[in-house]
Amino acid sequence: MTTSQKLGFDLWQLEIFRTVVATGSLTKGARRVGLTQSAVSQVVANLEKAMGVTLLDRDIRPVQATAAGRLLMEKAHDLLEQARELETAVKSSAHHVIPTLRISMVASLTTTLGPDFVRELGKSVKRCSLFANMRGISEEQFQAREIDILIGVDLLREVDAAITIPLMIEPYALALPAEWDIEVRSLADLKGRNFIRHTHRTSAGRQVEQVIRQLRLEFPREFESDTADTIATMVSAGLGWSITTPLMALQTKERMTGVRLLPLPGIKIRRRIDLYSRKSELGAIPQEVAHVLHVLLRDKIAPSLHAIAPWMGDQFHVFEQPRG
Repeated sequence: MTTSQKLGFDLWQLEIFRTVVATGSLTKGARRVGLTQSAVSQVVANLEKAMGVTLLDRDIRPVQATAAGRLLMEKAHDLLEQARELETAVKSSAHHVIPTLRISMVASLTTTLGPDFVRELGKSVKRCSLFANMRGISEEQFQAREIDILIGVDLLREVDAAITIPLMIEPYALALPAEWDIEVRSLADLKGRNFIRHTHRTSAGRQVEQVIRQLRLEFPREFESDTADTIATMVSAGLGWSITTPLMALQTKERMTGVRLLPLPGIKIRRRIDLYSRKSELGAIPQEVAHVLHVLLRDKIAPSLHAIAPWMGDQFHVFEQPRG
């Protein structure tokens, strides 16, 4: 059937036919669906005309479906059930309840907030799929509608998102091995020491490299990684220094025991984490997700970050978002 061809029946006609067969009478069926007997008789006749077969055996009492009618009954049941499920799903999406919400989230938030986030979001979302935010891949999945909500850093120019909700800002920090008994007044004091980098595939890697180029500094490029865990392990082992953020340090807290987290000397770099969602597709769900994250960031993450980086002050900021 082409898109220009019209079906010879609709769901309401199928519902009426099923009711007539279930009651065994055109009169009883009409009473149940709230129509006249003649109107119901006309609906059945129209169905038979559209399909070119007899659907009811009217010569016996109670009336019964013919072989073709029984086939229609079986298929109509499935169609009507699917239609009801579709109606429920669409209506629910406007009231903050959808079958599965697919979220891609930056790793430092997934690790530090994952269980609490899923628990709180579960009060309004039946099912949630949480994916690690992979640079490039997540943006493509978002554009292809394989992801509903994208939570990440520095994606505004690369993701054509109609809705952008800011979540938080945090400063970058200097990570030194605890065994290094040195005072660092500027990054230039670290020249000659191994700089353990975030790879260029990460937003942290690109942002930090840009600042280093602006400062016209060069550091040995002996090791780099795209995971905060690996970088923290290398710094803790005394293999070099790095630039990270308090949230990434909290993400790798167990590996930070041999690391000093200090303010960057002489410069300030910050990163902002935002929530991205397509406009008019999820109702108020993006605002609901943002609200859950804002509360968790304010009540759980902020105290922990200030404990490991007390020098931050107001450099760490959670954007307050009115609940939608």
